[in-house]
Amino acid sequence: MANLEDIPASQLERLRYIEFCLKFLGAFSRSDLIDKFNIGTAAASRDISLYKEKAPKNFSHSSNSKNFALDNSWESLFEFRSSEVLNLLTGRTVQSNNRSYIPNDILDVIDEPKVDIIAPLSRAIYNKKVIQVDYFSNSSGFSSKLLIPHAYINNGSRWHVRAYDRSKSRFADFLISRFRKLENIDEDVLEHEYNSFDNQWNRIVDLEIIPHPDYPHPEAVISEFNMNGGVLNRSVRASSVGYFLQKLYVDCSKDSSSLEEGHYYRLKLKNRLALYGVENMHLVRTFDGFEE
Repeated sequence: MANLEDIPASQLERLRYIEFCLKFLGAFSRSDLIDKFNIGTAAASRDISLYKEKAPKNFSHSSNSKNFALDNSWESLFEFRSSEVLNLLTGRTVQSNNRSYIPNDILDVIDEPKVDIIAPLSRAIYNKKVIQVDYFSNSSGFSSKLLIPHAYINNGSRWHVRAYDRSKSRFADFLISRFRKLENIDEDVLEHEYNSFDNQWNRIVDLEIIPHPDYPHPEAVISEFNMNGGVLNRSVRASSVGYFLQKLYVDCSKDSSSLEEGHYYRLKLKNRLALYGVENMHLVRTFDGFEE
């Protein structure tokens, strides 16, 4: 690994950003650096030249504004944690060296997907490419799949990728930590495989959540969730509704009297009819369908 000890911290952060773009997006331009760090053209050019000097194999020899990372000869200058990368890619954090001003204890997501899986997966999402993966499913074990990924989903404990699955001709969520081998495939993405055709992703469900009628202190719940008029209103993608209701432990049953004795629910879904057509309600154990 190249020696970076004599590089000022501010410039080192910019070099790290260059590598982040190359490794996880597959492309980088001078304007990216200028816009991100509010620096001049000359300073950005010096940063790019220094990165090329330290890691010459990480750039193609293209003369245009975008320089693509070369997979077969990549040499990392920096280490990235998958949780950090996924947060950066999804806009959850701005810099990797955020300072903590107040003592805290934040529980991270349970899984930690491998960076060498996240890198080509992110490039495929960013550049709209087809990938082939070896994936472990609870129902069928390991299998090889052709996927067209288009988004990341964090359900509060684990990272998924939303993708079109060619083997089943449908959009679905895939747990990233179950990916083993991943490679880019030189095939065209068909029109119906783009995210604009992912109805569950594009549909927005308006949820109305209220204090559970069996909970003895509804005013506490109203205060805790900052409810307006006793209702928590949230607009959620249909593809994430199951995760959201499961995470908040919301009772979605037709009649609360059918719940197990000694149940502990503080929240109840008021507008159950909004769940018509939501495909992942199997994640919520209290949801009992719409049959009368």
